[in-house]
Amino acid sequence: MNLRKRQVLDAALQLFIEKGFHNTSIQDILSKSMISKGTFYNYFSSKNECFMAILEQVRYEASLRRHEILHGNDPSDENILIEQIIVLMQINKEQNLVSIFEGIFQSNDLELRDALMRNRLIEVEWLSNRFVDIFGEEARPYTLELSILFFGMVQHLSMSFRTFYGVTVDVKKVVKIAFRNIKVVLPEMIATNDVIIGAGSLQLIEGNTHYRPITKDMILNKLEGFLSELQYDDIHTVGIQFTQTLIEQLTDDTLRSAVVEALLKPFRSSFSNTSHEAESIELSNMLWFYVKNFKET
Repeated sequence: MNLRKRQVLDAALQLFIEKGFHNTSIQDILSKSMISKGTFYNYFSSKNECFMAILEQVRYEASLRRHEILHGNDPSDENILIEQIIVLMQINKEQNLVSIFEGIFQSNDLELRDALMRNRLIEVEWLSNRFVDIFGEEARPYTLELSILFFGMVQHLSMSFRTFYGVTVDVKKVVKIAFRNIKVVLPEMIATNDVIIGAGSLQLIEGNTHYRPITKDMILNKLEGFLSELQYDDIHTVGIQFTQTLIEQLTDDTLRSAVVEALLKPFRSSFSNTSHEAESIELSNMLWFYVKNFKET
């Protein structure tokens, strides 16, 4: 994604927060980002698609932070999982996205509501797989329903706390309590072998969740394009070196996955608080997924 397109997304997000999604017009976005209508439609077919691109950026960042939390740690560590779970909640809070989501769910915009639901399904599937890491293969037939129960508890406990006390509950506390509760539920599910939503249920709606295949050639093209942008700017010397090293690792005959994993956090950190931060997050996330799939196959 080029820098100009990211600037449009940033401008749109600020407007969605300030005015609300439905009260923000495409003309508002054009004025704030100082682009023409033709340029906007070159990037996005609609305001809805612009918002979906923002959701994708959030997923990239959440996924990357979770990879970094897990890297080098035991996947069965419950505390690591809790830290991973709260990442997306923290990002939504940092970027003031919760109020936008609430407005969309209360609207009649089926396209956007479906987009948010797809995001939730991706989150449920991720947690379902992580529960297998925590509880073992024996739990796999039950972890999808367990994930749905978990998020339901977190959502309703949080909403009820805000209703009763007028303030927001501590996210980590409510996640810990919900996790404690599902640990009690799981043995009964296993003992009775009784579930409403089985492990294969997501396959019934797999067309609703979209995963782009990530190939080495795709990442190399993006890294090389990223590098060409950086070379016009001498202040990113360290970032240029990391980018060049990642390209070298991917073009080597033997991929050293441990080396690539070790490079990703400093690579991303070298662009922190710069105009290239968002693209470095996207690239890092793609590399995490590629290396993960490489190791599994």
